[in-house]
Amino acid sequence: MAIRVLVVEDEPLLAFDIAQHLEDAGFHILGPAASVERALGIIGREGCDIAVLDVNLGRETAEPVAEELSRRGTPFVTLSGYSVEQHPPAFQCAPSLTKPAKPGDLIALLRRLTAQHGSDGGMR
Repeated sequence: MAIRVLVVEDEPLLAFDIAQHLEDAGFHILGPAASVERALGIIGREGCDIAVLDVNLGRETAEPVAEELSRRGTPFVTLSGYSVEQHPPAFQCAPSLTKPAKPGDLIALLRRLTAQHGSDGGMR
């Protein structure tokens, strides 16, 4: 079973691009979610093995999503145009890539994190 990746990104074209690259690499995509509410709904219904979070989602940040993932012990990666020092506290422990991230860099990071956390795609 493929590793389930929650993609949280509010820019539709970027969300589609990220999802497509990850799907092509063999991941199962959940979302993309453009809001905190939608992301938390997906986590509550389906869970995920790992997530890719845009830090800023329009008028809100994905901080509540990062906090919920941390509570569950689910690894996540942040994507942002801002420096790590500008990220809210809930993101400080997560690996971060600067937008626009190279697909190969994101894929390699997700594979490394899932291997470290024992996510084999069957995890719920």
